[in-house]
Amino acid sequence: MRDRKSPRSPWRRQRRHTTEETAGHMATRNAAQLYAEYKEPLYAAPPLLQRMVDAGRLGRKTGSGFYPYA
Repeated sequence: MRDRKSPRSPWRRQRRHTTEETAGHMATRNAAQLYAEYKEPLYAAPPLLQRMVDAGRLGRKTGSGFYPYA
């Protein structure tokens, strides 16, 4: 079993791939592309995430997102 501090540890990998870390605007763009391709409501961007992107709350990049960053 790998050590928790190993760079390939699943705990480290999981933290990096949250919407806050990867930017909400990218998630909404990807969802819009999937929705345009498949026309399934399942692939549409979540309304809350879309409102946050429209308001400029993009995560760590802008200092605010789901959580405030100082």
